[in-house]
Amino acid sequence: MTVKNKTVLVTGTTGFIAQHIVDKLLQKKYRVIGTARSEIKYQPLLKEYKNKYLNCEIIFEIVEDISIDNAFDEIFIKHPEIIYVIHTASPFIYGLNKPLEDSFLKPAVDGTLNILKAISKYAPQVTNVVLTSSFAAIKQMGKSYTTHIHSNKSWNLINWNAVKNETDAYIASKAYAEKEARKFYEKENSNFKLATVNPTYVFGPQCFDNLVGPILNVSNEILNTITKIDKDNKLPQVIFGALAIDVRDVAEFHIKAIEDPKLFSERIFIASEPVTGQKVLDILNSSCNDLQGKIAKGDPTMTQQLIDENCPKYDISNIINLIGGYEFITLKQSLCDVFEQYFRMNS
Repeated sequence: MTVKNKTVLVTGTTGFIAQHIVDKLLQKKYRVIGTARSEIKYQPLLKEYKNKYLNCEIIFEIVEDISIDNAFDEIFIKHPEIIYVIHTASPFIYGLNKPLEDSFLKPAVDGTLNILKAISKYAPQVTNVVLTSSFAAIKQMGKSYTTHIHSNKSWNLINWNAVKNETDAYIASKAYAEKEARKFYEKENSNFKLATVNPTYVFGPQCFDNLVGPILNVSNEILNTITKIDKDNKLPQVIFGALAIDVRDVAEFHIKAIEDPKLFSERIFIASEPVTGQKVLDILNSSCNDLQGKIAKGDPTMTQQLIDENCPKYDISNIINLIGGYEFITLKQSLCDVFEQYFRMNS
C-alpha cells in the first residue's frame, strides 16, 4: 500500500496511546495532523518526532476543548487533504473536582460526536474513521466480570444513574461514547467506514525516553504501586484482576483499522493475557535486574489461582482470524521495557 502523503488526523496526540500511533504512522510515511490542547503540550513531542524522522510531515492544530460544539470544524475546513481520522482524545483524569458528568461523560460523548459531525459536514473525502474505545465498554459488571466470556459482541450495560464514583464514571463514559458514535453513524448513513479499537489495560514504554518522568502515566503507574509493597510481604497479591495489552500493539491495530479492509467496520477488541498484582511481581522478580531483591515476592504458588478467580475470560479469535493471526507483545516484555526505560531515565 502506497501511503506517502496520505494524511491522517490524530486527535489527542499527546496521549500515551496516540504518541505510539503517530510514531508508527510517521515511520510508514503518512502525513500526520495532530491535535493538542495547547502549543506547550505539543512542542516537546513535535521536537521528538522531527528528530527521529528527519523528513517527516507532521503539524499540530490546537483544540482546547473537544466537548465544545463545532470543536473540530475548522480543522476539516482548513485541511481538505485529510483522508483518515483516528480519534483518541478522551478524558482519563481523576481528581478534577467537578461533577462527574462534566469530567467524564460530556467530554467523551460530545467530543466523539463533534468529530463525527465535523466529518459529515466538511470532509466527504474521509474514507475511514477509527475511534479509541476501551474494554470498559465491553466489560461485564459484578460477578459476571469473571464468568462471562468477553468478546467484541459484549457491551457494558451500566446506566449513568448507577454511577457512584470516578471509576464508574470513566467506564460509563466509554460505553456511552461508543454507543452514541454507532447510533450517529447508522442514522447519518455516513460515507466513511467506522471502526473502534477496544483495548484492555494498556502497559508498555513511553514513546520517547526524554518524556519519561518520575511519575508514569495512569496505566503504568499502578506498576510502581505494586513495586512499593513491603518487600517482606509473602501473602498472595491480587491488587487487581484484569487483561493486559502492550501500547505498541494497540497502536498497530489503530493503523490496521485504516489499512486492512477486513477491519474497516469492526469493533476491534484486543487483549494479550490476564494480569494480577502477583503476576506482575513474578515477572519483575524474575526478569527485571533493577528490582530483583528489592520488591515483594508475594506468593508465586498462587499466581494461576488468582488469575482464574479474579481475571475476565475473553475470546478475541474472530478479530485475529480476520487478519490471519497476530503475535502480541508479551506482558513480560511490556513490563521489562517499562522499567528498563524508567530506571534509565530516573537513575
